[in-house]
This record gives sequence, C-alpha cells and structure tokens, in this order.
Amino acid sequence: MNNGYKQTTGSSPLKTGFREMLKSVYTSVPGHVIALIDNGSKQRAQIQVGIERVDINGASFALKPIIDVPIHFPGGDYCVEYEIQSGCEGMIFFSQRCVDDWKNTGGIAQNPIGRLHDLQDAFFVPGFRSDNNVLPDFQNNGIRLRNKAGDQFAWLKSDGSIFVENPLGHIRLMPNGNVIINGVTITPESLVTTPNNVITGSVNVNTHRHTGVETGGGNSGLPL
Repeated sequence: MNNGYKQTTGSSPLKTGFREMLKSVYTSVPGHVIALIDNGSKQRAQIQVGIERVDINGASFALKPIIDVPIHFPGGDYCVEYEIQSGCEGMIFFSQRCVDDWKNTGGIAQNPIGRLHDLQDAFFVPGFRSDNNVLPDFQNNGIRLRNKAGDQFAWLKSDGSIFVENPLGHIRLMPNGNVIINGVTITPESLVTTPNNVITGSVNVNTHRHTGVETGGGNSGLPL
C-alpha cells in the first residue's frame, strides 16, 4: 500500500538508486519526545521521528525511536531551563559526523565511527509545533516566558511594561512606573492606592485617628 506516496515514473535506475541512497542521509525532520533519560540529569531523551519512511515499493513505516538524544537548552553559563514532557514536539537535527565521543567529552572529540548524517547522531530542539499543539492565547507582543495554558507567565511587553501572573495573583510594572499588585497600586512616589483605601506612607487616611484630641466641631492637625 503506497498511502498516496507518489513514486517518480520513468526514472532511470541511476536516479532510483540515488533516491534510495538519500533516504539514509538525515539532515532534519520533525519529531517528539518519548521520555527523558535518567530523569533529565544528562538533558537527553528518547525521540520519535514524526514522519514515516517509505520504501522502494511505496510501503510506509515508522522509524524506531532514537535513544540518547541531547536536548537544546539555550545559553552557556546563563541558560534557560524548561520542563520536557512526553509528547513535546520539536525539530530533530542530525550531525554530519559521529557524536558518540563528543557527547561524553565535549571540546574537540575523536571520530570513532565513520558515520555521515546518521540517524544515531541526532539533536532535538523543542518548540516547533503542529496545528494540534499550538500555544493558546498567543500574543505577538514582546517576549513571554509562560506555561502552555497561558495562565502563568512573566511577560516583557513592547510598551515597556512587565507582567508577572499566575491564576491567583499578579504583579504589573506599568510604563509610567506604577506597580500594581493584585489591584493595589504603588506610584513611583510611594503613594499606595487600594480598591477601598488610600494610604500615604504608613498612614491609612480612611482609618487614621488621633489621640489626645477633644471631641468637637474643629479639625485636628496633619498626621505626624
């Protein structure tokens, strides 16, 4: 069964042979994580190639999982770490040389096996997404570090504001310098406004009282 796969008609044996040879040359292909290895201690995973392979007769089949694949976490001495779960989609890239020794030593490693663009020399970059796995509530605005649901994030917006939120609370630094914490506003001059009270410094104007003042129709002086 060819599953709709189109074979080139009228190809010469040379072209057919060259095409079959190219099927063993790996450059990049989408895929997903099956599982982390050793609970992620080495930042490697088992990866499943996301595109079926088609043999010379037109029959399609899934490739076996690739084991011990390094996962991309951006940075050097300062880096970005994020959770990787089974099913995480991304792109698989393949080294043009064997990376067995490099994975253990780094630097300039020996090349013990003459592999070229081989399935075993894979690297995985998370984040390339199919239609079934796109991010909900995507905002093309600044940069946002978020969970998939979009209800937990740290967001540097293009207007100069910074939002930090989770389902139970928020902190927002506005372009004018005001800070809003769960509805409480703090100005750059340290004036604090709540939904029900106005507070200046440490004095709540709605509840502040003076001692040693005789009751009458006059007003007391300013708070000390």
